[in-house]
Amino acid sequence: MLSQGDSIKSICRKLDLSEGTIKTHVTAIYRAFDARNRTEALIAARRNGFNVE
Repeated sequence: MLSQGDSIKSICRKLDLSEGTIKTHVTAIYRAFDARNRTEALIAARRNGFNVE
């Protein structure tokens, strides 16, 4: 959903999870790819073989 440009609030609604939960997971994704933002994380994910569409 991040790669499709969904906002944090939109992801919360779709997954029926709290904003805090989603933010925690997004932060973990950024850390895993040593990224500062969504774009950097998606580029790093692609470089590492993840299918990001």
